[in-house]
Amino acid sequence: MDYKKLGLKTGLEFHQRLDTHKLFCNCQSIQEEKPAGEVLRKLRPVTGELGEVDETTKLEFLRNKTFDYYSYPKSTCLVELDEEPPHEMNQEALDIALEIALLLNAEIVDELQVMRKMVIDGSNTSGFQRTAMLSRKAELETSKGKIPITGIFIEEESAGIVKEEKGIKQYRLDRLGIPLVEIATGVMELEPKEVQEVALELGKLLRVTGKVQRGLGTIRQDVNISIKGGARIEAKGLQDLKLLSKVIELEVQRQLSLLELKKQLNEKQLKPMDYEIQSFTRFFENTKNNMIKKAIKKGHKVYGIVLPHFKGLLGFELCEGYRFGTELAGIAKTFGLKGLIHSDENLSKYEIEKEIEKIRKQHTLQEDDALILITGEPNALKNALKKINERIKIAFERIPNETRKVMPNGTTSFMRYLSGEHRMYPETDVPPILLEKERIERIRKNLPLKPNELKEELMKKGVPGDYAERLLLSKNLFLILDLIKKYEKGKRVKPMTIIQLIEENLKEVKRKGYDVSKITQEKLITLLDLIEKGLPKEALQEKIIYLTNHDKLTRQELKQADEKELKSYLNKVISSQKIDLADKRKAFNILMGEMMKKYRGKASGSLIAKIVKQRIS
Repeated sequence: MDYKKLGLKTGLEFHQRLDTHKLFCNCQSIQEEKPAGEVLRKLRPVTGELGEVDETTKLEFLRNKTFDYYSYPKSTCLVELDEEPPHEMNQEALDIALEIALLLNAEIVDELQVMRKMVIDGSNTSGFQRTAMLSRKAELETSKGKIPITGIFIEEESAGIVKEEKGIKQYRLDRLGIPLVEIATGVMELEPKEVQEVALELGKLLRVTGKVQRGLGTIRQDVNISIKGGARIEAKGLQDLKLLSKVIELEVQRQLSLLELKKQLNEKQLKPMDYEIQSFTRFFENTKNNMIKKAIKKGHKVYGIVLPHFKGLLGFELCEGYRFGTELAGIAKTFGLKGLIHSDENLSKYEIEKEIEKIRKQHTLQEDDALILITGEPNALKNALKKINERIKIAFERIPNETRKVMPNGTTSFMRYLSGEHRMYPETDVPPILLEKERIERIRKNLPLKPNELKEELMKKGVPGDYAERLLLSKNLFLILDLIKKYEKGKRVKPMTIIQLIEENLKEVKRKGYDVSKITQEKLITLLDLIEKGLPKEALQEKIIYLTNHDKLTRQELKQADEKELKSYLNKVISSQKIDLADKRKAFNILMGEMMKKYRGKASGSLIAKIVKQRIS
C-alpha cells in the first residue's frame, strides 16, 4: 500500500511498570498465587469536571456488570479496595518517572497535579484511575529523526482481569496500583514497519534505566491509527512489538473496507433506519443447536433484527477473514454475550436452517433481506442490539472513533467508543507536588547512558554491533555490564566471553533440560575466574551443568590434566588398540576421539591435538 497517499497517521502510547512498590500505598508490586479475600461491587458514572457524563462511561454502565475483586496478603490493602484514601505518592516511583522523562529531553512541569480518569469497566475499584502529567514536551531520538513526545505521565496500573461469565467480571487486585510511566508520542507519518522501529527504540530507552519491571505484561503499547477519510482508532493491549506493524496494516485494510462498505450501502440506495428488535425465541423451542437449546433452558431468549436488502453485506470481508458481521459480534461480546449469528454465514454448521426458513416465511422476508440473531438474558440482548443498531446506521455515514482490543492474530475487536474530555477531574485526596529544580538537577546528573551511547561504549570494548544491539533488549543487560566492569582488566575474560557465557552457553544448557535459574551471579563469577585461570572452552558446559545441581565446584571438578598425564594415557591407547601411526590422518582421528572421550572438560582440545600430532610424527 502507498501509506503516504492513504494519509496514514499513527501515535504510540507506552505503559511501562516501574520496579518499586505501589504508587499510593506501601504494598509490594508482585503477583501472588492465593487470594486472601473477595469483594463484589457495582460501579456507576459521575459527571466530570465540566459537569457532563462521558459517553464511554455511559456505555459501560449500560452493560450492567458486577465486579468480583480478589485481594492478596502482600500486595493488597484498603487503598486497593477503595476503603481508604490514597497515601502520599511513592517518591521513588516519581524519581524513576522523572529519570525516564529527562532521558527524553523533557520539559518538566513545575507542579504535579494528580487527576482522576473515570473508568467503570471494573479495572479500578474506585471507578477511576489516578494519573499525573510530568511533561507535555519531549522527544525521542531515532534513525527516523526526532519523534515528538506530547505527554509523559505517572499513573497507577489497573486491576488484572481473570475471567468474565454470567455478567460477572473477576479481577485480581495484586496488579492494581503498581506505578506506571505512560509515554505518548505525537503524530507520526511513517510506514508501519518504521513505527515498529520507533517503538523498539522507546522500549530500549526504558530498559537502560534498569528500574522498570521485565516480563510478559509489564509493558503494553497502544497505537492510534487513522487514514484519510477514516477515523482515529486506539488499538489497546499490544504486548508483542513484532506484531505492531501487522496491527497497523490490518487496521488500514479494515478502514479501507469500511469506506468501501459505506460506498456500497449508498450505491444500493439503502437508508439507515431504526431496525426493530424482535423476539424469535418461539422458533427455537425444538432446535437441534445445543448452544441455543441450553440458553433457552436457562431462561434466556433469542432476539434479533431484520435488515432489509442487506444480503451479502454482513459477510463483507474487512480484513483476513474478519467480516462486518464479526465487527457487530464484537459489540455483542462487550455485553457479556457470546456473539451473534447472521444470515450471511454458513448456517448448516449451526443446524438452524429450518428455523431461519420459518422466520423468513412468517415475517415475509425477501430473498435479499438479512437477519441477525443473538441469545442471552433479555436486558443484555436489548442493550446489545440497540448498540448494534447504532453501529449499522453509522456505517452509512462514517467510520466511528473507537478503542479496540488487539487480538493474537493482529486484528482488533470493539471495546468502546473513544473517551471524551468529560472523564477527567482533579484528585481531591492527593495534594499537588512541587517539583523543585534541585530535585530535577540531582536526577539529571545521574542519568544512565542512552541506548545509542551504551551501544557505542560496548562496541569500544570489542562487542560487535549486532551483539551490542541485542544486549540492549536483554533481561541480563545489567548483570553483564556489572561483570564487564569487574573483569575489565582481565587477560582472558573479555566482554564477549561474558556475553557468550550468559546469552549463549546458559541457554544451550537450558535447552538440554537443566535448571539454569540456579546459576547465580556468584556461580557465574566462579566460572569466569576459572576461564581467567585458563579453563578450556570445552570444559565450560560441563561445569555449568555441574553447578545446576551443586553449590560449588569440588577440587576434583577443578582439577585439570597436565601434559604428562595426557602423554601417558595416549601411549596406553596406542598400545592397547595397536594404532598404526603410519596412516597419520586415520591415526589422528582415532586418537583424538579416544582422548576427547576421556579428557573433555579436563584439558583443552588444542593441547590434546598438539600432543597427538607430536606423538604421530
